[in-house]
Amino acid sequence: MPRVFRILDSLIHVMEPLGCTLNDDLKFIIRDEIVSIQFSEAKDEIKHINTKEENLQLLKYEEDRKRYSYASKPKIRKYDHVYNGRLSITVHNTRTYRDCKSYQIEERLGDILIQMYETTDVLCKEREAREEAMRKRKEEERLKEERRKRYNAEVERTVTLNNLAEDYDRASKIRSYISAVEVIGNKDEETLDWIKWAKNKADWYDPAIARDDEFLGKRVHEKNKEEKELKPSGYSWYNNRD
Repeated sequence: MPRVFRILDSLIHVMEPLGCTLNDDLKFIIRDEIVSIQFSEAKDEIKHINTKEENLQLLKYEEDRKRYSYASKPKIRKYDHVYNGRLSITVHNTRTYRDCKSYQIEERLGDILIQMYETTDVLCKEREAREEAMRKRKEEERLKEERRKRYNAEVERTVTLNNLAEDYDRASKIRSYISAVEVIGNKDEETLDWIKWAKNKADWYDPAIARDDEFLGKRVHEKNKEEKELKPSGYSWYNNRD
Protein backbone atom coordinates (compact mmCIF):
# COMPACT_ATOMS: atom_id res chain seq x y z
CA MET A 1 0.00 0.00 0.00
CA PRO A 2 2.80 2.53 0.66
CA ARG A 3 4.02 2.00 -2.90
CA VAL A 4 0.50 2.42 -4.27
CA PHE A 5 0.09 5.70 -2.41
CA ARG A 6 3.45 6.96 -3.64
CA ILE A 7 2.59 6.09 -7.25
CA LEU A 8 -0.78 7.82 -6.96
CA ASP A 9 0.85 10.83 -5.39
CA SER A 10 3.33 11.04 -8.25
CA LEU A 11 0.60 10.80 -10.88
CA ILE A 12 -1.51 13.44 -9.14
CA HIS A 13 1.51 15.73 -8.76
CA VAL A 14 2.14 15.60 -12.52
CA MET A 15 -1.49 15.71 -13.67
CA GLU A 16 -3.05 18.33 -11.39
CA PRO A 17 -1.26 21.23 -13.16
CA LEU A 18 -2.78 19.90 -16.40
CA GLY A 19 -6.30 20.30 -15.00
CA CYS A 20 -6.79 16.65 -14.11
CA THR A 21 -8.38 15.44 -10.87
CA LEU A 22 -8.70 12.15 -9.01
CA ASN A 23 -11.96 10.79 -7.60
CA ASP A 24 -12.27 8.81 -4.40
CA ASP A 25 -12.67 5.61 -6.41
CA LEU A 26 -9.26 6.03 -8.11
CA LYS A 27 -10.66 7.37 -11.37
CA PHE A 28 -8.94 10.28 -13.04
CA ILE A 29 -10.90 12.97 -14.87
CA ILE A 30 -8.80 13.87 -17.87
CA ARG A 31 -10.10 16.18 -20.60
CA ASP A 32 -13.62 15.59 -19.32
CA GLU A 33 -13.24 11.82 -19.65
CA ILE A 34 -13.09 9.37 -16.73
CA VAL A 35 -10.06 7.07 -16.81
CA SER A 36 -9.78 4.32 -14.22
CA ILE A 37 -6.67 2.57 -13.01
CA GLN A 38 -6.51 -0.70 -11.10
CA PHE A 39 -3.70 -1.87 -8.85
CA SER A 40 -2.98 -5.53 -8.20
CA GLU A 41 -0.23 -7.51 -6.53
CA ALA A 42 1.19 -10.71 -7.98
CA LYS A 43 1.47 -13.99 -6.09
CA ASP A 44 4.10 -16.70 -5.97
CA GLU A 45 3.18 -20.37 -5.95
CA ILE A 46 5.11 -22.24 -3.28
CA LYS A 47 4.85 -25.76 -1.97
CA HIS A 48 2.49 -26.01 0.95
CA ILE A 49 3.95 -26.99 4.30
CA ASN A 50 1.46 -28.90 6.36
CA THR A 51 0.37 -27.37 9.60
CA LYS A 52 0.30 -29.29 12.88
CA GLU A 53 -3.46 -29.68 12.58
CA GLU A 54 -3.21 -30.98 9.00
CA ASN A 55 -0.57 -33.54 10.08
CA LEU A 56 -2.90 -34.75 12.80
CA GLN A 57 -5.69 -35.10 10.20
CA LEU A 58 -3.40 -37.20 7.99
CA LEU A 59 -2.35 -39.35 10.93
CA LYS A 60 -5.97 -39.98 11.88
CA TYR A 61 -6.74 -40.85 8.27
CA GLU A 62 -3.98 -43.48 8.17
CA GLU A 63 -5.28 -45.05 11.37
CA ASP A 64 -8.91 -45.02 10.17
CA ARG A 65 -7.92 -46.55 6.84
CA LYS A 66 -6.57 -49.60 8.65
CA ARG A 67 -9.93 -50.09 10.36
CA TYR A 68 -12.48 -48.86 7.85
CA SER A 69 -12.61 -49.09 4.08
CA TYR A 70 -14.65 -45.91 3.83
CA ALA A 71 -12.09 -43.64 5.48
CA SER A 72 -11.96 -40.24 3.78
CA LYS A 73 -8.61 -38.61 3.08
CA PRO A 74 -8.47 -34.96 4.22
CA LYS A 75 -8.23 -32.38 1.48
CA ILE A 76 -4.97 -30.54 1.95
CA ARG A 77 -3.73 -28.16 -0.72
CA LYS A 78 -0.42 -28.83 -2.39
CA TYR A 79 0.57 -25.20 -2.99
CA ASP A 80 0.16 -21.84 -1.34
CA HIS A 81 -0.14 -18.56 -3.24
CA VAL A 82 1.47 -15.71 -1.40
CA TYR A 83 1.73 -12.04 -2.35
CA ASN A 84 5.23 -11.16 -3.49
CA GLY A 85 5.17 -7.34 -3.59
CA ARG A 86 5.28 -7.09 -7.40
CA LEU A 87 2.68 -4.56 -8.46
CA SER A 88 0.67 -4.19 -11.64
CA ILE A 89 -1.25 -1.17 -12.92
CA THR A 90 -4.00 -1.58 -15.50
CA VAL A 91 -5.12 1.57 -17.30
CA HIS A 92 -8.89 1.44 -17.91
CA ASN A 93 -8.84 -2.30 -18.63
CA THR A 94 -6.77 -1.68 -21.77
CA ARG A 95 -3.07 -2.00 -20.93
CA THR A 96 -1.22 -3.37 -17.92
CA TYR A 97 2.23 -2.35 -16.60
CA ARG A 98 4.01 -4.76 -14.25
CA ASP A 99 7.09 -4.88 -12.07
CA CYS A 100 9.72 -7.02 -13.73
CA LYS A 101 13.39 -7.86 -13.38
CA SER A 102 14.55 -4.94 -15.52
CA TYR A 103 12.37 -2.16 -14.03
CA GLN A 104 9.65 -1.29 -11.56
CA ILE A 105 6.38 0.50 -12.25
CA GLU A 106 7.69 3.76 -10.85
CA GLU A 107 10.08 3.93 -13.81
CA ARG A 108 7.14 3.65 -16.26
CA LEU A 109 4.97 6.46 -14.89
CA GLY A 110 5.64 8.55 -17.98
CA ASP A 111 4.39 5.71 -20.23
CA ILE A 112 1.41 5.20 -17.91
CA LEU A 113 0.56 8.91 -18.13
CA ILE A 114 0.74 8.82 -21.94
CA GLN A 115 -1.45 5.72 -21.98
CA MET A 116 -4.02 7.49 -19.80
CA TYR A 117 -4.14 10.44 -22.19
CA GLU A 118 -4.36 8.14 -25.21
CA THR A 119 -7.22 6.35 -23.49
CA THR A 120 -9.15 9.61 -23.30
CA ASP A 121 -9.02 9.82 -27.11
CA VAL A 122 -10.60 6.37 -27.35
CA LEU A 123 -13.16 7.19 -24.67
CA CYS A 124 -14.03 10.46 -26.38
CA LYS A 125 -14.65 8.70 -29.71
CA GLU A 126 -16.70 6.00 -27.99
CA ARG A 127 -18.76 8.61 -26.12
CA GLU A 128 -19.34 10.62 -29.29
CA ALA A 129 -20.37 7.42 -31.09
CA ARG A 130 -22.82 6.58 -28.28
CA GLU A 131 -24.20 10.11 -28.31
CA GLU A 132 -24.59 10.02 -32.09
CA ALA A 133 -26.29 6.63 -31.91
CA MET A 134 -28.60 7.94 -29.20
CA ARG A 135 -29.33 11.06 -31.26
CA LYS A 136 -30.19 8.93 -34.28
CA ARG A 137 -32.33 6.62 -32.15
CA LYS A 138 -34.23 9.57 -30.68
CA GLU A 139 -34.64 11.09 -34.15
CA GLU A 140 -35.96 7.78 -35.46
CA GLU A 141 -38.37 7.56 -32.54
CA ARG A 142 -39.47 11.16 -33.12
CA LEU A 143 -40.07 10.52 -36.82
CA LYS A 144 -41.87 7.29 -36.02
CA GLU A 145 -44.11 9.06 -33.50
CA GLU A 146 -44.71 11.92 -35.92
CA ARG A 147 -45.65 9.47 -38.67
CA ARG A 148 -47.95 7.62 -36.26
CA LYS A 149 -49.72 10.87 -35.36
CA ARG A 150 -49.99 11.88 -39.01
CA TYR A 151 -51.32 8.44 -39.91
CA ASN A 152 -53.93 8.58 -37.14
CA ALA A 153 -54.92 12.09 -38.21
CA GLU A 154 -55.24 10.89 -41.82
CA VAL A 155 -57.35 7.94 -40.71
CA GLU A 156 -59.58 10.26 -38.70
CA ARG A 157 -59.98 12.69 -41.63
CA THR A 158 -60.72 9.83 -44.03
CA VAL A 159 -63.32 8.32 -41.70
CA THR A 160 -64.90 11.75 -41.29
CA LEU A 161 -64.95 12.21 -45.07
CA ASN A 162 -66.65 8.86 -45.47
CA ASN A 163 -69.25 9.79 -42.83
CA LEU A 164 -69.91 13.11 -44.56
CA ALA A 165 -70.24 11.36 -47.93
CA GLU A 166 -72.71 8.87 -46.45
CA ASP A 167 -74.89 11.72 -45.18
CA TYR A 168 -74.64 13.50 -48.53
CA ASP A 169 -75.55 10.28 -50.32
CA ARG A 170 -78.63 9.90 -48.10
CA ALA A 171 -79.62 13.52 -48.74
CA SER A 172 -79.22 12.93 -52.48
CA LYS A 173 -81.41 9.82 -52.35
CA ILE A 174 -84.10 11.72 -50.43
CA ARG A 175 -84.04 14.51 -53.01
CA SER A 176 -84.31 11.99 -55.84
CA TYR A 177 -87.33 10.48 -54.18
CA ILE A 178 -88.86 13.94 -53.67
CA SER A 179 -88.36 14.67 -57.38
CA ALA A 180 -90.20 11.46 -58.27
CA VAL A 181 -93.07 12.38 -55.95
CA GLU A 182 -93.26 15.84 -57.50
CA VAL A 183 -93.53 14.30 -60.96
CA ILE A 184 -96.03 11.51 -60.34
CA GLY A 185 -97.61 12.51 -57.02
CA ASN A 186 -100.79 14.42 -56.29
CA LYS A 187 -100.58 18.17 -55.95
CA ASP A 188 -102.89 18.40 -52.95
CA GLU A 189 -102.01 20.43 -49.88
CA GLU A 190 -100.94 17.38 -47.85
CA THR A 191 -98.49 16.29 -50.52
CA LEU A 192 -97.07 19.77 -50.88
CA ASP A 193 -96.59 19.97 -47.11
CA TRP A 194 -94.84 16.60 -47.14
CA ILE A 195 -92.54 17.72 -49.99
CA LYS A 196 -91.58 20.82 -48.04
CA TRP A 197 -90.96 18.73 -44.93
CA ALA A 198 -88.90 16.16 -46.87
CA LYS A 199 -86.75 18.87 -48.48
CA ASN A 200 -85.96 20.25 -45.01
CA LYS A 201 -84.94 16.76 -43.91
CA ALA A 202 -82.71 16.40 -46.99
CA ASP A 203 -81.08 19.71 -46.07
CA TRP A 204 -80.67 18.39 -42.51
CA TYR A 205 -78.87 15.29 -43.82
CA ASP A 206 -76.77 17.28 -46.30
CA PRO A 207 -73.42 18.24 -44.64
CA ALA A 208 -72.96 21.00 -47.22
CA ILE A 209 -76.08 22.73 -45.90
CA ALA A 210 -76.22 21.36 -42.33
CA ARG A 211 -79.72 22.68 -41.62
CA ASP A 212 -80.87 22.70 -37.99
CA ASP A 213 -84.04 20.73 -37.32
CA GLU A 214 -86.74 21.82 -34.89
CA PHE A 215 -86.88 18.40 -33.25
CA LEU A 216 -83.70 16.62 -34.27
CA GLY A 217 -81.39 19.56 -33.66
CA LYS A 218 -78.06 19.78 -35.52
CA ARG A 219 -76.77 16.58 -37.11
CA VAL A 220 -73.14 15.80 -36.33
CA HIS A 221 -72.17 14.65 -39.80
CA GLU A 222 -68.62 13.67 -38.79
CA LYS A 223 -69.81 10.80 -36.57
CA ASN A 224 -70.28 7.28 -37.88
CA LYS A 225 -73.58 5.76 -38.91
CA GLU A 226 -74.21 3.98 -35.61
CA GLU A 227 -73.60 7.12 -33.56
CA LYS A 228 -75.95 9.17 -35.76
CA GLU A 229 -78.70 6.58 -35.93
CA LEU A 230 -82.12 8.06 -35.09
CA LYS A 231 -83.83 6.43 -32.13
CA PRO A 232 -87.22 7.06 -30.56
CA SER A 233 -87.01 9.00 -27.32
CA GLY A 234 -88.77 8.30 -24.06
CA TYR A 235 -91.45 10.52 -22.53
CA SER A 236 -89.06 12.00 -19.95
CA TRP A 237 -86.60 13.02 -22.68
CA TYR A 238 -89.33 14.80 -24.66
CA ASN A 239 -90.45 16.74 -21.60
CA ASN A 240 -86.88 17.70 -20.72
CA ARG A 241 -86.25 18.85 -24.31
CA ASP A 242 -89.29 21.13 -24.13
